[in-house]
Order: sequence, then structure tokens, then C-alpha cells
Amino acid sequence: MESLTFSIVLLILLLNSFAFSLNFDTDKNALISFKNSITSDTNAILSINWSQNTSVCNWIGVSCGLKHGRVTALNLPRYDLAGTVAPHLGNLSFLRYLDISSNSFVGMLSFELSKLRRLKVMNLGANSFTGEIPTWLGSLPQLEELYLYNNSFLGKIPSSLFNNSKLQMLQILHLYSNKLSGSIPHVIFNVSSLREIRIGINSLSGRLPIDMCNNMPNIKFLALSWNQLEGQIPSNIWKCTHLDVLSLSFNNFSGSIPRETGRLSMLTKLHLGYNSGFQGGVPPEIGNLSRLEILGIGNASLTGIIPSSIFNMSYLEKLYLGDNKLTDLK
Repeated sequence: MESLTFSIVLLILLLNSFAFSLNFDTDKNALISFKNSITSDTNAILSINWSQNTSVCNWIGVSCGLKHGRVTALNLPRYDLAGTVAPHLGNLSFLRYLDISSNSFVGMLSFELSKLRRLKVMNLGANSFTGEIPTWLGSLPQLEELYLYNNSFLGKIPSSLFNNSKLQMLQILHLYSNKLSGSIPHVIFNVSSLREIRIGINSLSGRLPIDMCNNMPNIKFLALSWNQLEGQIPSNIWKCTHLDVLSLSFNNFSGSIPRETGRLSMLTKLHLGYNSGFQGGVPPEIGNLSRLEILGIGNASLTGIIPSSIFNMSYLEKLYLGDNKLTDLK
């Protein structure tokens, strides 16, 4: 009986050892495929350091978990790499952190990357990726930070990316400086976990939803500048109570600047300039923003009197009101 028990235990150990070796080889093969997809490695980082004779956990830019020895992070920003992203990268099933930003990667993102179910941070910013933003990004259940800025993504921001109930942990969304068009999906403003939305420097159009701040209790940074957005700034903007930065300049917003903006007590930077459709003046309630450091409302067709309350803001460092039709202080 003892001999049988020992044999079973030994068999289990051998199977676990085999599974571990197989999984480890899966990670290694995925990284080798990634390396082989690199067409230019100016500093010879991967070509020299990523040797098959050494453990992948000792490779530059690679981190492994202590418990299972699986690859948990691939961190290669600003390494002067060029090429495409091999779809085999999706086999890194324990990957939590992916940063290949500020390189020269090209092409479209492979559907195989949707298998990175443990991924928390994806940073592909400052490359030359093309095509539309993949809808499968919405199926990454643990994704907290998504950086796709400064690429050549085009088309609309897919609303299905946010309709998926699995994407409820997303905190940071950076899509600025691409070639995106169409309207901003209203469903974005219902992702309550979001802290930062930066989608400026695109060709986005349409209006902001009137209830945009009803479901965004955590938003601190909202940057939509350098687009073609129109209509009025929603008066319920004051419900984004934790806003630190609000940037809506270089658009086609019209109507009056909401007085409710003065209720954003945490605001330090407010950029509303270069919206030639504004009507009326500077709301005196803006002077209630006691933490404000930068106020930019230049070139916005404003009229009326500059409220004296603005000059009572003790933290104000930069004030831009030029190219309007404002008159003396009151």
C-alpha cells in the first residue's frame, strides 16, 4: 500500500514538473517569436541579451513571478526597436504588464493578444500602429490602464469596447494624438472607474452627453482638446467633483461657459480657449476655484466685463484671456 502511495505521489510530481517545463517553454517560445519579429534593434539589446542559453527571467525587460516562474512583465520602452508585434505574445498567459512604448512598432494589433486575460497595463504609446482600435480590448477583464497615444489608429472609438461588462476596472485611457474620427461613444462616460480620459489631438466630432458626469465619480483628468467637438459644455460638469484638469480648448463649443464650472473645487487647470462659438462672458463663479493655477480662455469670442473674482485666486500662475472682447474689471 505504501509503495502504491509513493508511486502516485511520484507520478504527480513528475506530471507537475512536466507541466511547469511545458508552460515555461511556452513563455520562452512566445518571447523568441517576439524577438524574431523585430526588424531593427539599434542597440542590440535583444539580439545579444536574449540568449536561448539563459533563463528568460534574466533577459532585459522581462520579469517573472516568484511563485510559478512565469513571465509577468515585458518592459521595453524607448529601446529603439522596430518591427511588428508577434501574435505569439498572446501566449504569455501570466502577463500583467506590457510596455513597448516609444519605439517604432508598426502594423495592426493581432486578435491573439486578446488571450492576455491577466493584463493590467497595456502601453503601446508613441509607435506607428495602424488600423482601427480593436474591440477585443474590451474583453480583457483586469485591464486598468490603456495607453494607445501617439500612433496612427483611425476610425471611430468602438463603443463595444466599453459596452462589455468585463471592462469595469479601467482607470486610465490615453488615445490622444491619433487619427480617430466620429463622435465620442457616450458609454465612455459610464465607466465609473475611469480616473483619466485623454483623447485630444484627433478629429472627433459631435456633442458631449448632457449627463456626462453623472456616473464618473473618480474622474480627475479630462482632456478633449484639439478636436471638432461642438455644442454646449454640459452644465452637470460640476458633478465631476474630483476633476483636477479640464481641457476642452481648440474645439467648436458654443453657448455660454457653465456657471457650474465654478463648483469644481479641486480644479487646478482649466483650458477652454480657442472655441469661437462661445457667447457671453467669464462667469464670476470661476473665481471660486481657489486651487486654480492655470486659466486659459483666450480666443473664445467672450464679451462683457472681466470679473474681479478671478484676481482673488491666490494660486493662479497663468491667465490667458486674450483675443476676446472683454472690457474693464468690475
